[in-house]
Amino acid sequence: MAKTNTNNRSTAYTFAAILLAIVTAANMFLVYYLFNNITTTGRNTSTTMNTINSVNGELQSINQRVLTIIAGIGTEQAQAATADSIEASFDSIDEKLDTFESYEGLSEATMKRFRHARVFIEAYRKRLSTVRDQYNSQEGLSTYGSLADVYTQDIYPLKTTATEMLVATISINAADSARKQASAAKVFAATELIMLLILVLGELAIFIIARRSRRVNAELEEREKNLQEVGAKLKSTRQKASDLALTNLLTGMKNRYALDNDVSGRLESDRFNIAVFDMDNFRMINDTYGYEFGDEYLAAIADRLKEEFSDVAEIYNITGNEFCFLFNREFSESQSMAFVQKIHSVLTSPYTVLNLTVQLTASGAAYHYLPGDCLNVNSLLVKLDTTMRNAKMNGGNMVNTVVNM
Repeated sequence: MAKTNTNNRSTAYTFAAILLAIVTAANMFLVYYLFNNITTTGRNTSTTMNTINSVNGELQSINQRVLTIIAGIGTEQAQAATADSIEASFDSIDEKLDTFESYEGLSEATMKRFRHARVFIEAYRKRLSTVRDQYNSQEGLSTYGSLADVYTQDIYPLKTTATEMLVATISINAADSARKQASAAKVFAATELIMLLILVLGELAIFIIARRSRRVNAELEEREKNLQEVGAKLKSTRQKASDLALTNLLTGMKNRYALDNDVSGRLESDRFNIAVFDMDNFRMINDTYGYEFGDEYLAAIADRLKEEFSDVAEIYNITGNEFCFLFNREFSESQSMAFVQKIHSVLTSPYTVLNLTVQLTASGAAYHYLPGDCLNVNSLLVKLDTTMRNAKMNGGNMVNTVVNM
């Protein structure tokens, strides 16, 4: 009889263990599947939106160049070059439109509005080409007035409609993505409820069996505790993975988190040369020309910095318009300071962005770090930023050196 009870109890334990394993595996698979589905949907939405926004940006650029031609700005050679660049921009737009059309998972409504936009873009291009041919055939006769009328009555409405269709494409695609995510959330909630019900039933069975054996009850409690700890660790790991995005999306440079990872282990035992720079009065750029212009301006600066200094230093975009340079080990303090001056010169050079030339000054701070000077990266940056702020308070457009007391 005792043997039979033992066998029954063993069978019950096995059943309970298998049930828990199935529920846990199913739940983990569901979480992974839905998380991956939502992530993929969000990534695809971002990619498609970026493609359409890029096309819209090129249309705006083309419109600006068309206005330049109509206004008669520049020599005939310059206007011819501008017209050729418009054709090149349309070729680029066609490639991006082809790329968009190749994306999978787009709804019929999105593709319908996208095709409307493409039709208007093609009509816009053909109309510009027709006007250009007619204008060239006139051999310089009757230019400004007639071109302005054609632009106002025919060309600009086509461009505006194409832009509206592109914006509508983005809106429809975003709405589709939101519906997909909401649907996935409902499925997740319903399945989780079923899993919870199964888990409750399983726990009830385990509880009934556990009443017959204190030892088994203790083992089950320990197992549940371990599962909770694993769940907490998994949650913590996901959070850290989410927080530790190491790249600034605008400039493509490493960010503040990457700097912390790269430098923390060197503070106690290493010496190195580091510098930070910040554009003076950068807020004026955003206030005057808008945030999109400011982003393009920073991107242009970042490209120039990477092109000229990526071989001599690790470059970080630690905040909006603040850049950090961690110079390579083989460079001495004097060599690093020479690079600092060159970097300052690059930062304060004029940049042409969206057909506008802008030039700002920049302030910075350089630091020959010695082992043990700082407890952590935060205190290191505080020293650098304090020194840089002093430079700004003294008029800006200079680089000060951190002085250890």
